[in-house]
Amino acid sequence: MFKLELNNVQYNQTNNTKLNAKSPIVEIFSAIAEGNDLSKYGKKVDKAMGYIKNLSERAMKNDPMAKSEINEIVRYTIEPNLQKEIRLFDFVGTFRNIGYNEQPMMRTYDHQGVSSNFQASRGDVPFATTEWREYAIGTQTISSGYAMDYRELLSGNLDKVAEGKQLVQTEMRNKAALYVLVEMYNAIKNATGIKYFSESAGLTKGSVDDALTKIRRFGRPAVTGDYSVVSQIAGFAGYNPVVPANSNVPEIALEELRQNGLINTYGGSPVVELPNQYDLASKNAAGDNFKTMLPEGLLFFIPQGAISPLQIFQRGGLTSASGLDPITGKEMTRFDLEVGAGVAEGREYEIGLVSDSSFEVPNV
Repeated sequence: MFKLELNNVQYNQTNNTKLNAKSPIVEIFSAIAEGNDLSKYGKKVDKAMGYIKNLSERAMKNDPMAKSEINEIVRYTIEPNLQKEIRLFDFVGTFRNIGYNEQPMMRTYDHQGVSSNFQASRGDVPFATTEWREYAIGTQTISSGYAMDYRELLSGNLDKVAEGKQLVQTEMRNKAALYVLVEMYNAIKNATGIKYFSESAGLTKGSVDDALTKIRRFGRPAVTGDYSVVSQIAGFAGYNPVVPANSNVPEIALEELRQNGLINTYGGSPVVELPNQYDLASKNAAGDNFKTMLPEGLLFFIPQGAISPLQIFQRGGLTSASGLDPITGKEMTRFDLEVGAGVAEGREYEIGLVSDSSFEVPNV
């Protein structure tokens, strides 16, 4: 983690009006940093690296425009991969990309009037109506960054840039996922009225089956969560590492478990493990292990093929800034992405949640 002195932060902007995501310099820079084949670029590679070295030399002399142009090139190489990963939110909700000048607006509906009957005793049949409404939500700025070494760039070594790019993509993806999952948890848990939420120390077959039964009315749900919760489902399917002779566990389920330790379906629903890495900068309360990037104890039941009540917004694109870290004295580059998320009010019941209270749910 790093801090930038507020009085020296410079948000990147460049005089190079031709620079964009499709510029040859961006494409070649990205290919070199990622170790891709350069043969198709021919002599353009030497020309591009000569341009980068010139920018690096100017940046070492504290030229702000050169620093900004380098950071913009790096930003253009990070953004496409990060965008692909953020788009994976389509799996759990409705994802929308809006402009910087737009306000994220949640859309929900209420059923008004008397429920319709099959036949009226006299006169017409009374019908219920659906009333749509919109309301604004806030956004969260997701940030990451790394120290830019202009000397290494000047020498033509892009190894540190490649490491920095991967760090930014991974950290921002994980932070965005954490924000979305915690927003879902809080919305479902704190909902008033009908909700399909249960919480206990450890999952129970009854709570999982109950959530599956109720959420399936909205469509076949995907069951998703961290390994610590999805791995418990194997026991509900009747799996035992030592299978008795009279076992009624299907052979196909046993083969799934032998291969990956998890079952792929339960109750007719796909079981999907959410990748969850360690946060190597933080330890757990006991101090005997690292914390994980995402909550471990949340098992979500998300209907597929329906309009999800979870709505996720990305406002604008990736932005970058640079400045001096007062602790290390290094020139730091920071990348920001603005994300908003929420579960539509009054529709929280369309996502099921079983929470294992043995695990802490972090704040964001």
